[in-house]
Amino acid sequence: MTHGADETAVVDRHGTDAEARSERIADMLDDPHCRYLLAYLRETDEPASVAEVATHVVSQITDDDPENVSDDVKQRVQTWFYHGQLPMLDDHGVIEFDPDSGTVRLADEAVV
Repeated sequence: MTHGADETAVVDRHGTDAEARSERIADMLDDPHCRYLLAYLRETDEPASVAEVATHVVSQITDDDPENVSDDVKQRVQTWFYHGQLPMLDDHGVIEFDPDSGTVRLADEAVV
């Protein structure tokens, strides 16, 4: 028994946490960068470098060849992924992101 707390408040908070988590995942999946990232990882059996993924995503969004993606744009997308999207997707169990090696892969139990 919880001392000094309303048990329904504890249950409601957990329900709200699950709803908030679902909303965050839905928001991430609404972003075309994340959709292209996940599509790429579904096609790749091995971990991919963040640089490789960023290049692929930019080429998909711009509808251009990967060789034509500028280094500046690749670097900005890598940084954005590295410090934002990849850790969030990892925290939600969608991907496995290793910031030390700079690699990412689809999580074994991911349903995307």
